[in-house]
Amino acid sequence: MTEQSEPKAIADNLIQPFQMAEAGVRGRIVRLGKVVDDILNRHKYPDSVARLLGESLVLAAMLGGSLKFDGIFTVQCKGDGAINLLAADMTTPGSLRGYAGFDEAKLMEADKASGDNLVNRYLGTGYVAFTIDTTDTGKRYQGIVELEGDSLAQCMENYFARSEQIETRLKVAVEKQDGKWRAGGLMIQRLPEDSKLAADLDAAKEAWANAEALVNTVMETELTHSRLRSSELLYRLFHEDGVWLYDTLELLDNCSCSSERVLKTLISFSDDNLAEMADDGVITVDCQFCSAQYKLTVQEIQENR
Repeated sequence: MTEQSEPKAIADNLIQPFQMAEAGVRGRIVRLGKVVDDILNRHKYPDSVARLLGESLVLAAMLGGSLKFDGIFTVQCKGDGAINLLAADMTTPGSLRGYAGFDEAKLMEADKASGDNLVNRYLGTGYVAFTIDTTDTGKRYQGIVELEGDSLAQCMENYFARSEQIETRLKVAVEKQDGKWRAGGLMIQRLPEDSKLAADLDAAKEAWANAEALVNTVMETELTHSRLRSSELLYRLFHEDGVWLYDTLELLDNCSCSSERVLKTLISFSDDNLAEMADDGVITVDCQFCSAQYKLTVQEIQENR
């Protein structure tokens, strides 16, 4: 009798772009395992904070994965509730980082409250900003939408509906499995009118409605399952219509901070401001995202102007 080996873990921490072969619908799946677990555990966030930051990381990856140039895609949520800040960004080609700010006293009250609307319950009134910073041209593009919806995914759907006028459907899930965080997401978008279905608007609408209905059947456990491949999930959903898979993009837990970026920022301050920030001629800067610490002397900063 041979001993049965453990099944191998699937490829994880990735973005899987796809397109429904005949329906004029494109999309992406995001799967996060160790990357999201490391980011959320770095600051030992309470579970309620970790879940919403995990959702922000999935959204940053899903939208950042569509960039066709070098840059940073940022999802930033600001509210007046227990969680006052969620910041997640993806630097091309696949570096993720995230940070959350919260009030412990307010968070205890929010945790005791009931209701499925996590945005209103934890974030309160505020906004979500989606920002693209291009590293080659230095240009910045930003879209802002109010915190309206039961989830951050719904807030993003509202943004696409109002600002981009692109029909978009999103499913995002974050959960703890055996003490470790996992997260996943699925996004579909209706292709522009120049697609091959544009000539038949009724067929295009029917194809989109069918794709939406199929996405609505996806369970959160399927998005966070540690052994369900993205290709298998897509086959389950769209095998009748056919689905084209494109090359996957690896996601990494990798902060974009550096001593060079810190120096570039400090150079912009006046000598008086530098003197106020310094302690015995040394300025210490802590990265909120990864907790890295940088120490620069005032003299060093002044000499690099």
